[in-house]
Amino acid sequence: MKHAREPHGSGAGTVEGATGADGAARYRMEDVVRRTGLTPRAVRYYEEMGLLAPCGRTAGGFRLFTEAEITQLMRIKELQTLLGFSLAEIKETLHVDAVRAELRQAYAKATDPATRRRLVEQGTELVQSQIRIIDERMARLAKLREEYGERLARLETLRKQLAAGEDGAPADHPHVRNER
Repeated sequence: MKHAREPHGSGAGTVEGATGADGAARYRMEDVVRRTGLTPRAVRYYEEMGLLAPCGRTAGGFRLFTEAEITQLMRIKELQTLLGFSLAEIKETLHVDAVRAELRQAYAKATDPATRRRLVEQGTELVQSQIRIIDERMARLAKLREEYGERLARLETLRKQLAAGEDGAPADHPHVRNER
């Protein structure tokens, strides 16, 4: 799918007079790219995939982003690069983040202790589910690291054998068998 290029303007950053109904400043793509380290194509792709709400636009066609959307893009990048999450996992994590925000708002408005306890319990379950996902990812990474550690140990042993003048390959090693 081809994308229309962002129009080239005279400057990056906040767009003069561009504020939302909430009064928050809006930023052009160039500023978002500079701040997040993402490419314009990645930003558009995340929008298409539903990881980012569709952006507002100026009359000239420039995409406009709020500070909250820029923060969301940085979160997406962090989840992808730091934890190696797939886009589906990122979408689920962002959904959990949104639900947690709703629970925080409901908690702030609630006065009934039973309601507050229920909201805290729901928030606890959500955070625990995210911790389980991270723990699973860390366990897989630990296993992968262990495998590489074993490979390194075998290579170190081979290097020592070679340094000691041994040929380094056991007699039943396939490469040795084929050469003898």
